[in-house]
Formats: sequence, C-alpha cells, structure tokens
Amino acid sequence: MPFSLHIILASLIGIAPILLWLLFFLWQDIKKPEPSRWLILLFLIGMAMTPLVWVLESQFIKLIHVNLNESLPLIVTAGVYLGIAVIEELAKFFSAFFILRKDKYFDEAIDAMIYLVVLALGFGFVENFLIAYQQLGLSHSFLPLFQITSLRFVGANLLHALCSGIIGFFWALSLLKRNKKYLFIGISGGILLHWVFNLAIIGIGGDAVFLVTIILFLVAIFVLWAFDVLKKLRQPLPSILINKSKIL
Repeated sequence: MPFSLHIILASLIGIAPILLWLLFFLWQDIKKPEPSRWLILLFLIGMAMTPLVWVLESQFIKLIHVNLNESLPLIVTAGVYLGIAVIEELAKFFSAFFILRKDKYFDEAIDAMIYLVVLALGFGFVENFLIAYQQLGLSHSFLPLFQITSLRFVGANLLHALCSGIIGFFWALSLLKRNKKYLFIGISGGILLHWVFNLAIIGIGGDAVFLVTIILFLVAIFVLWAFDVLKKLRQPLPSILINKSKIL
C-alpha cells in the first residue's frame, strides 16, 4: 500500500468514531453553539498534546523502574495506571485551562464541559490514527481493524470524553459557586474513572470488559444529566468575564 494512501486510510478510520462522538456531545449545546474556530483550536490542542503526554508517561514509567511487558503484582500495576491516569487528565485539563483564559466566548457553565470534551476527543483521534496505521501495516484485512475501531468507539474514545465531561461539569460548578473543592472533586472523579478503565482493560484483561461497559454506561448517564443541569442553568460565569486570572 502506498505511504500516502496508508496515511489517508488511517486518518479516515481514526476520525470516524471521533466525529460521531463530537456530533453527539456538541448536540448538547445546540441552542448556543461555541464558535467553530475555538472548537477546532481545542481539538487541535488535544492532538498536539498527545505526544507530550506519552513522553511524560514514558518518563514516569522509567522513573519508577517498571517494565510493563513483565508480569507485575496487581498493586504495582494499579500504581502505574493510576500515575498514567493522573498525567493524562491533568494534562487535558490544564491545556484547556490555559487556552480558555483568552476565550471571550467561554462565558457559560456548559462551555466548560463542551470545550474539555472536544479537547479530549482530539487526544483520542491521535490514538485512533496510530492504532489504525499500525494495524493497516500488519494486515490486509479490514475486519480486525473494524473490530478494534468499534471497541475503541465504545471504550477508550468514550472514556476520554466522559472523564473530561466529569471534570468540566465540576469545574463549572467551582466557577459558579466560587469554591475550588468542586474542581478537586471533578479532577479526582475523572482520574478515578480513567484509572479503573485502564486497570480493568489492560491490567486485568478481557474478563473485566462487561463490568467496564456497565460502568461507562452509568457514567454516561451521569454526564448527560450534568449537561442537562448546566443547560437549564444557562448561568454566566462572571468570575471569568471580570478577571481571567481567577479562572480557577
């Protein structure tokens, strides 16, 4: 397969599930959508930060002297995946935080969820692309790739969106109520969900798939409820409008 065609196919396969989730979550704010340029910017930032996150994760694993290819005690595996979850969720949140300080359209509570979810899906697209690119080089059949993409659609891609959705919801509450404890709760919740998913799918294996699916389904219900709560509020964020430096 020509290199250029390989890249195009991997891109198309990688973006397809991401577009579906983007349409679904952006529909939650259809009455007052955010400017396209800011949505695109957040998506691109999610893509751009992915290599940096992988470098940080790699350095973290080297620092604690762990080889993930070896059989490790469950407590060690749990610690490794907790660290990875912390790195990814903090990186996603602070990437959004720094760019949104300059966005005059970040003026409603629901915007926190929308922007963070869009950034997270940009992150997920890069993962999808690399997996699709690798799989296309290993097999001439599209069936394994379709299976992997489908699993990522309802698994890792949804996970990224839900973790960021949780953080975005509690970030909005922290701004509305001027209480940072809500942000701490949101970040902790996003990290916990990410950690449980990674530990179950990667650390434990296929036996945990059903349990993880149920957990993601329940969290998805919560996130949709959170969107509905903030949509009904339609409350402005005066702390952001008055002083961007106090966004946290």
